[in-house]
Amino acid sequence: MENMENVEYEGHPLGFAVRGSLADTVTYRVRPGHGSYGAELGKVYQDRYPYFVPSSINNPESAPYRAQWIAAVHKWKYDLTPAQKEAYNARAKKGLRISGYNLFMREAMKGEIDMYVDRGDPAAYDFGIGDLTVDGAWHDLALTGLITDSARAVLLDTDFQANLANKHINFREKGNSNDFNHSKISTIVAAQDQHDIVIVSPDDAKTVQYNIDTATWDHINMTVRGWWT
Repeated sequence: MENMENVEYEGHPLGFAVRGSLADTVTYRVRPGHGSYGAELGKVYQDRYPYFVPSSINNPESAPYRAQWIAAVHKWKYDLTPAQKEAYNARAKKGLRISGYNLFMREAMKGEIDMYVDRGDPAAYDFGIGDLTVDGAWHDLALTGLITDSARAVLLDTDFQANLANKHINFREKGNSNDFNHSKISTIVAAQDQHDIVIVSPDDAKTVQYNIDTATWDHINMTVRGWWT
């Protein structure tokens, strides 16, 4: 914070009543000094903040949240009844000063709305056999970057083939220990490509667990198709 008299940034005068960004490097705000700690009454001050414009918002880290946003918009437009929308509008008017739609979207992005989020059309498998341990023991599978923090259950698709029939790939919520409390996919016949899906719950760290029978696996490929909030 500094006195606004003759303030410039890299040779550019900032003015006395502006708010915005300059050269994609700094965000500034002009405001009266009164009401701010350490400011003198009657003076106008300039606040500066570091500012960065990313080259693209379509980065892998934000992909799960974009998918969740799309699902939430669809649910508002097509799944909610007029009465349900009006209930959101009524709630939003009570001191929030936002629309019912904005309230719904906020709750949906926080995982407070029950809905299925379709991830879309991934360009490649998320995990291959080289990412997995095949030894008949339980191992962690981190889904970080693939699902949102609010995901409560994940739809996991697996493409697999082994040299023997009746070989299994098991999945469970991390922390479960009872033998019956897991999902399983199996080779029905030997040396034949198969697809199967399971639903498994991640923990707060977005991790599930898997257990793959010892065998000669030609391939195991896993893809997250979506999740439920």
